[in-house]
Amino acid sequence: MNEPRVPLYKRLPEIYRIKDQEQANPGQLQSYLALVEDVFSAIHENIEQLYRDLFIETCDEWVIPYIGDLLGTSHLSGDPWTLRADVADTIALRRRKGTLGAIELLTYNLSKWGVHCLELRENLVWNQHLNHQRPDEGGQPPYSLPGVKRQTPIRGGTVTLRDPSILSLLATPFDPFAHTADLKPPAIGTIRYNVPNLAIFLWRLAAYRVRVTKPIFKGAIAPGPPAADHVVRFSINPVDRPYIAPGNEQDKQPVRLFNTNLVDITNTRRTGPDSLDNARLAPSINQVDETPGPIPLERLSEGPAGAPDAYVSVETYDATSASLAGLVLSDVGFQLHLPDGQFSGETLPPPPGQPAAWKIRGANLCAWETGLEPALENQEIAIDPIIGRIAIGVATAARATALENDLLITHTYGAVGPVGAQPISRPLLPAEFTVPPNHVRHIDFRVNPHSLVEALNDVHITTEPIVIEIDDSMTYVLDLTDPTLVEERLTEDGGPGLKLNRSLVIRAADNQRPVIELAQPLRFRPANVSGASPQQQNEFDALMSTLTVRLEGLYLTRGENFPAGEPLIARAALNRLEIIGCTLDPGGFKSIHGDRTSIFTSMRLKDPYGFTTDAAEESAFNQIPEIIVSRSIAGPLLIDPGYRLDLTDSVIDAGQGGDDQADKFAVTQASDPNPLHGWGPATRVSGVTVFGRMRVESVDGSGGIWVHALEAMNNQIGCIKFSYVSGEAEDRLPPNHGCVKGTEAVLRFNSEIFGEPAYGQLALSSDFRIRERGPNDDAMGAFGFLLEAHKWRNLQIRYREFMPVGIRPLLIPVT
Repeated sequence: MNEPRVPLYKRLPEIYRIKDQEQANPGQLQSYLALVEDVFSAIHENIEQLYRDLFIETCDEWVIPYIGDLLGTSHLSGDPWTLRADVADTIALRRRKGTLGAIELLTYNLSKWGVHCLELRENLVWNQHLNHQRPDEGGQPPYSLPGVKRQTPIRGGTVTLRDPSILSLLATPFDPFAHTADLKPPAIGTIRYNVPNLAIFLWRLAAYRVRVTKPIFKGAIAPGPPAADHVVRFSINPVDRPYIAPGNEQDKQPVRLFNTNLVDITNTRRTGPDSLDNARLAPSINQVDETPGPIPLERLSEGPAGAPDAYVSVETYDATSASLAGLVLSDVGFQLHLPDGQFSGETLPPPPGQPAAWKIRGANLCAWETGLEPALENQEIAIDPIIGRIAIGVATAARATALENDLLITHTYGAVGPVGAQPISRPLLPAEFTVPPNHVRHIDFRVNPHSLVEALNDVHITTEPIVIEIDDSMTYVLDLTDPTLVEERLTEDGGPGLKLNRSLVIRAADNQRPVIELAQPLRFRPANVSGASPQQQNEFDALMSTLTVRLEGLYLTRGENFPAGEPLIARAALNRLEIIGCTLDPGGFKSIHGDRTSIFTSMRLKDPYGFTTDAAEESAFNQIPEIIVSRSIAGPLLIDPGYRLDLTDSVIDAGQGGDDQADKFAVTQASDPNPLHGWGPATRVSGVTVFGRMRVESVDGSGGIWVHALEAMNNQIGCIKFSYVSGEAEDRLPPNHGCVKGTEAVLRFNSEIFGEPAYGQLALSSDFRIRERGPNDDAMGAFGFLLEAHKWRNLQIRYREFMPVGIRPLLIPVT
């Protein structure tokens, strides 16, 4: 609610304000006018909103179809942003009806996906007359023209086999080769080269940029002439896992590098003498180097068919500064930040008129231990965008050491949507966590690498909620046995942990994705549970009824000395544990040599709640902890029935299989080593994808995908709706409605491997009921909130209105 510029009380003559403060009960007039002011503010806000509702950009969501009625548009449903954009550009699109630009803008408005349209008749092979050859542009054959090189595709000629950069474009949206006509009927996801077909290529995966992080140093070698004097090697993924296979570089998790399209769509306007109005433009994806998708290896090498400047940039920074606020981030997908001391002025692209200081090469670095062929030169950078490795050739040991200590990178990766730890803009905290801005503890790795540990020093005595905000995307080590910490705030039950006197929030700042390496499992409990007097006990009970730990936007993984077999979170003696937009590293990724690594448990929460040294505390703890996992990725959750579990828009990954092995259970009990000797907690779901068996006391909710068996002990309560269940013999289901069984419907994912860009994305070959008959008539599973089914339907509706006569649209997802 907006306050008036001048409060009513301050508008009074000063004499009345003085008299008001001189009364026996001072401030009565001020309090009375404050109530009146609340009413005036509500009226003022309502009037302002009535004005905002006149414009499509600022109106409330319910007003959008009414403005659309004034323009004669048919009503659509789906994401409010797309509906608003559709109405906003109605007139502009109608004026440009039938053009490629209109189709691209329309497609972007209704989906927010990257889009590129291509008339497939332009890619059909021609039968040419010998007296009038038209290889490219008509007229005389251009074979001898200066601009024609061996990489230039000649219409009607043979395919160039000598250049991988050109061949990599085959069967892509930027395929330059001629094709014979394909007479099969149109189908989503396939290219049909034919005269009436219009290919609409879509990039559905989101490109997320990790701002300024430190890559993992993987050693330096000195190969000697003719190679570089020193070759420094790094893994781009900041998450290291030495506990999996120490010293075995083959078991490191790769990261697929993406390019990014950073055009500000909302502010891009069509200008110039040919513009009919102030219409927005769709994202520019007219060249292969503008796509917000995986970086092609072949385009990174310099040469006639390469374009490394479109993907890579190099800048320098002051490594002695405690702040990185002055870093200049470019618009490309991958950027290296070199320390000024040894690399001053060596930027890429170079200043105008100066030669390039660095040479870029795309290379396969899977076996970099054996060297590169040809050998890496000084001032050369080799990049493997497929597995996320870089090797840098330098001439001196000092430069190699400077890179080892101070090299920073900014990289982009792809994901289906904001599930798990992603660098996104985050909403404000709920009211129960609200503290004055000056009480928020901001931590910065460059200012103090141990700032996260130190920010937890007084959690056992604080009288206000603690909010810790991590302002960068660096990797922090959280060791709760650090000698700099106050020992009184550590738990002694089952291992080191945190005693909390008030609620605790640890969250990432906007557009950051910090990594936290744990030295031990996280354990949380109240600082005081049992009181010496009834009054004190009442105070403790009131505190425990609101005691909450909230982790938001964090990537939690195991550190080098993390105890084997332990979960990431081992105790939650609280009222609520909230995991919001986090990744609890489940393992199970595909290593460089193609093998899938082991799955690791994310939570093991037992009942009773760990007060093993004090029976009075165990008796006094009267809470049923609620575990909330929202828009997160986690490994197996082993939780006893003394808890409640809430899963929303999340992926729970226990790997593949439905046998009796413990690591194949996604959710089950924690106390018995045999997961079949008990049941997990009562669970509520709302959009969840579960890889592995789930065995709980009861289950209720909608939008779930259970790839393997779902077992509910009490199957007479609760209800699952609009979900997919495996249909296996082990299934023990509660009442269900609108569900699909695996025995009658095909379920496929584009990837089931954690860490891959399309992880958890439903394939178009999945049964249409899984893709379109989930909650709100959209997809089932963790990504149903993206409303992709609505986007597909809205596109088909609008294409019938805006597609030229005789043209058939082919929707072809690239990612």
